Amino acid sequence: MKAILNSIIDEIIPDLAEVKRLKKTCEKLEDVATDLSDEYEYKPMFCGSIAKDTWLKNKKDVDLFLLFNEDLDMEELEERGLEVGKKIIKELNGRWDLAYADHPYVQGRVHGFEVDIVPAYDTDPEDIKSSVDRTPWHVRWVEKNLTEEQRDQVRLLKKFTKEHGIYGSDLKTKGFSGYLCEILIGEYGSFSKLIKSAAEWKPGTVVDPEEKFKSKSYLRRKKFKDDALITIDPVDKDRNVSSVLSDENFLLFVKMAKKFSENPSKKTFFGRKLKPIRMDKLQENIDKRGTDFMLIEFDAPDVHTDVLYPQMRKMNRRIEEMLEDEGFVVLRKDVWSNKKKCILIMELEVDELPRIDKREGPSIFDRKNSGRFVERYSGEHNLLVEDGKWYAEYFRKWTTALEFVRDLLYDEEETLKKEGIPGHLAKKVSDKLTIATSNHSLQIFQKEPGLRKKMAEYFDKDLA
Repeated sequence: MKAILNSIIDEIIPDLAEVKRLKKTCEKLEDVATDLSDEYEYKPMFCGSIAKDTWLKNKKDVDLFLLFNEDLDMEELEERGLEVGKKIIKELNGRWDLAYADHPYVQGRVHGFEVDIVPAYDTDPEDIKSSVDRTPWHVRWVEKNLTEEQRDQVRLLKKFTKEHGIYGSDLKTKGFSGYLCEILIGEYGSFSKLIKSAAEWKPGTVVDPEEKFKSKSYLRRKKFKDDALITIDPVDKDRNVSSVLSDENFLLFVKMAKKFSENPSKKTFFGRKLKPIRMDKLQENIDKRGTDFMLIEFDAPDVHTDVLYPQMRKMNRRIEEMLEDEGFVVLRKDVWSNKKKCILIMELEVDELPRIDKREGPSIFDRKNSGRFVERYSGEHNLLVEDGKWYAEYFRKWTTALEFVRDLLYDEEETLKKEGIPGHLAKKVSDKLTIATSNHSLQIFQKEPGLRKKMAEYFDKDLA
């Protein structure tokens, strides 16, 4: 295993020329930031993987933090931070734009590097006012606790998770953050030791590098009871660094760790590269499953992916709830976006139901609820009694899922919001919407290779 990992390190570690380019750019950024620091009263500090020396080859991102006194109010911090950030980028002849996290920051492009200039408070971890205030302490923890050799081990873990599609703590990926990778290597000592241990992980695994809690049971059952991996932040014991990691990605990591530890090779390290599924294979899979796919397509709103994906998933859940209330069973669902289009994917057991439906009611001995049930369903419906319970036969308003979803979504923005469709999506859905099943859905699959790549993963998912 050691020889294989060493050869991979050689492939992923930044080369000397790249290091020099980065160092030169950082020096220029630091010079300009330092020149302005007295006037605006802050301390410049590089953060992220660049500062911690855990960055992968060809990385083009630089994080420069401006640490202001904690007595400064938030509005003034934002105003000064944005003003300085713009000046720094302009001074280096770069282009800038505003971006948003807990509060706004400046995003620029300088000498081929993407530079984030982030205002934050220079404060202790227990006194933070926003999550970015914690970041400098993460850098200090890594600098203190990881050796140079272990930083290369972090690179291995980052690359391993990246190759298996589970690197990134954004709400689209729900995977491993860079800081999580650093903590795990700090805890286990090396990539190989981590992988061997992770192959045996079970949901509820606890990693507490500073031993801040005596009881792992308390963490599993109470404090972080719904988290598959519990990783206590060394600089903030009330934070689970891996809280964003989805159950699915946790299990995928365990599976891939087991595969690699049992058969160390570049093939098991890098995994299988998914390609867009061919249309004939897509049709073959649908026919084999005997289900019906519904695609709901609309233009993507101009929002961060950390806003877009939670809203897409929320909309999908809401439509699923309403479909199932009408008797249409959703077998599986997913979401996909290429920043221009959003597509909700719903796999239905059946797309069409019979006109007649049967609704179970209360016991005939439940006088109060029996009266309500009979009143509601009397008249055009057949009222029956079976095994001591009322039943009503009635005609459905919608016999196909397509009819129902069209009736639901072809509406005004405010009405959609009242139905539970998230705000950023409701506007786009009301403007332009395509709902497709059967052959129409195949036309959408055909024109979107990225969506077909998603479906290749969808049809081949085994987490055990």
